[in-house]
Amino acid sequence: MDEKMIAALMAQFEQSSAVELELTSGEDHLRLKKARHSQPAATKKPAAATPVPAAGTPVQAPLVGIAYLRPAPDQPVFKQVGEHVTAGEVVCVIESMKMMNEVTSPVSGVIQEVLIANESLVEYHQDLFLITEEADA
Repeated sequence: MDEKMIAALMAQFEQSSAVELELTSGEDHLRLKKARHSQPAATKKPAAATPVPAAGTPVQAPLVGIAYLRPAPDQPVFKQVGEHVTAGEVVCVIESMKMMNEVTSPVSGVIQEVLIANESLVEYHQDLFLITEEADA
């Protein structure tokens, strides 16, 4: 199995209602299992469903993975509520398939709200931050 095939399988699996997938092709073996987080999932959904995004621009997850609000465990967070961010500036990283992917702000402004916890599982297009855009941006 090549990377493109695995990525396609992961995307289809994520969109499906299946909880577990196991696939063997020759010597290759792939096992995918969705995490079951009853409390964090319940906590995240109401925050995302709140009509607050109209008052700010959301920064969304470009992929599924584990979100880190710090560049390293012993480092401070990238950005926190009230701090200024410029368009293209890194606000967090998402680890997926052992690769770290930087998530950048689409606009310049002030961090209004952090909608996720450090080291939480995030879904594709999930809102991660809300940013109040600058009037001059």
